[in-house]
Amino acid sequence: MITVFIRSLEFYGYHGVPAEERAVGHRYTADVELKVDSKAEFSDDVSDTVDYAGVANLILSTSENFPCKTLERFANLVGTALLSEFPAVLELTLRIAKRLPPAPVIAEQMGIEIKMVRS
Repeated sequence: MITVFIRSLEFYGYHGVPAEERAVGHRYTADVELKVDSKAEFSDDVSDTVDYAGVANLILSTSENFPCKTLERFANLVGTALLSEFPAVLELTLRIAKRLPPAPVIAEQMGIEIKMVRS
């Protein structure tokens, strides 16, 4: 088994509970680890693994096309899409964070982590 990962993928999204956040948007980061049933270590063929550029594009397009109030919902949409789009993914861990969140505290990031396993 191989772990394919992306760390600190930055994107702009329109997620949040307040209407202002959904109108103005905010910067987000995503970290994803995918446990993959890979054969690329022997074949040297990207079709025998998970293309991390495709994973990044899926995260970006999900953010663009499905604005959510909660990061939990957004992460669930991304995780479900990753399992659907990439059959070699056996399990995943996805962390989504809002950079410098508009909250009554000072924090570099706030967010959530979701783990999903192919059933």
